[in-house]
Order: sequence, then C-alpha cells, then structure tokens
Amino acid sequence: MRENEYCCPICKEKLDLDSRYPNYVCNRCAEKSTDENGRFISFSNEGVHGGFIAKYSDTGEELDSHICYVNGHKCYADEAYMGGIVVEINA
Repeated sequence: MRENEYCCPICKEKLDLDSRYPNYVCNRCAEKSTDENGRFISFSNEGVHGGFIAKYSDTGEELDSHICYVNGHKCYADEAYMGGIVVEINA
C-alpha cells in the first residue's frame, strides 16, 4: 500500500488517507448506515452553510442522533470540514 493510501475499515476498499478523519468509511459503506434496529438512515447538510441532519430513509423523519451502524460496526456521522458528511467507525 502506498504511503498516502488508506483502506475503508469495513470493506477494505482503497481510499486516500485523510488525517482529519483517520477512521472514515467509504461512501458505499456510509450509504448502508442504519439505526440500532436496522432502519436505513441518510445524512445531509442542513443547507449551503452546513449543519447536520439525519433522517430515516423510508419516511424522511428526522433522527436526533449521530450514531449509526454499518454492517454491524458502530459508527458516528457528522458534518465534514468544508461541507458534506463523513461517517467514521468508532475505533
């Protein structure tokens, strides 16, 4: 593996190393985020100026939590620096 490479801690896909988010999961894995009961969750920014929103994918109902699970791994989703969303596995 190259010095600036990193592997998704869940699926092992090769990604670019990001020192700000040392435990981030790939987008494909992040899209599989669920709550503790297995309901799918989607994440987004509140608007163009950022913020964080979690919603149940099936109903659009907002969820007041950053905790999610990807393939049984407990993770934390949050607003990324400079916008977007990042999901990191709890290390």
